[in-house]
Amino acid sequence: MFAILRITMVGALLVIMAGIACPSLAWELPKGTNKIESLTPEQARKLVAEFRPDVHADVPVLALHGLTMLNAATAKELAAARVDLLTFDGLASLNAAAAKALAEFQGSRLFLDGLKTIDNETAKALSKFKGSLLSLNGLTSIDVDAASAIAEFRGKRLRLTGVITIDDDVAHSLSTFKGELWMIDVGAAKTLVNTKAWIGLLPKLAMLDAATAQALAESEKWDGRLPAVTAFDSPEAVVIAKALATRKGPLALPNLKKISPKTLSALVEKRDVEIPLIETLELIAEPDGSPTEDFVIPEWLEGREQARKSTKPN
Repeated sequence: MFAILRITMVGALLVIMAGIACPSLAWELPKGTNKIESLTPEQARKLVAEFRPDVHADVPVLALHGLTMLNAATAKELAAARVDLLTFDGLASLNAAAAKALAEFQGSRLFLDGLKTIDNETAKALSKFKGSLLSLNGLTSIDVDAASAIAEFRGKRLRLTGVITIDDDVAHSLSTFKGELWMIDVGAAKTLVNTKAWIGLLPKLAMLDAATAQALAESEKWDGRLPAVTAFDSPEAVVIAKALATRKGPLALPNLKKISPKTLSALVEKRDVEIPLIETLELIAEPDGSPTEDFVIPEWLEGREQARKSTKPN
């Protein structure tokens, strides 16, 4: 009896010692994943295995904004997460090995909006991500080599809305991206329309800020087309629409889908603006939070709409 008790106590002691030596064995999944500040590969594997997305969320998402460092081994485990969106806002840097591992993520959206810098090799690795949306909104600048590499991304949308300075060579490199480019370039707004590279980049832009819209409205070199803009949903949407409406030359937004009543009213101040039929547009709430009222179609516009519908092929 004594011998059996002795063995049991020794076994318990070994288990306790193992827990001290390997804290990951006792690691528990936090209630909020954003509270996680560090992860070993073993902990990441446990997280992925036990994580259950919020059933009330628009998309299944694993958010790890508390992480400030990520190595390749841990990134590989996280890339196996069965969610639609994998997002990190706390990562200010990422090496190529970890980027290569994250690019294996099978979801549709990968957000790395905390990155402040990106080198060529990391950009090249991330461009291999096979999802539809890659977001790098934390970058405030990007060099030509990294721009060329990230433009190889074959998804639908690339977001670089934090970039505030850009030169002609970088613009040319980004213009080779095949999908929609979400980008605001406040620093270059007054000069962006004066270079061939920027003219080539404009059809890719899916969103604008007010300064860029004003610069475009004043441009004589731009052809007036914004085919990638599908929505006016930023807080300054009305200001942007008013700026574009001052353009003297042609203005066309052939793929517009969502717009608020006030923004639409501002946009059609330019009577020759080319947009889809009003009845096909989704009228959304005012993005700036102001009261949303019904859109009252002017008589001249109603007449134009009827004429367009009568000439539209059956």
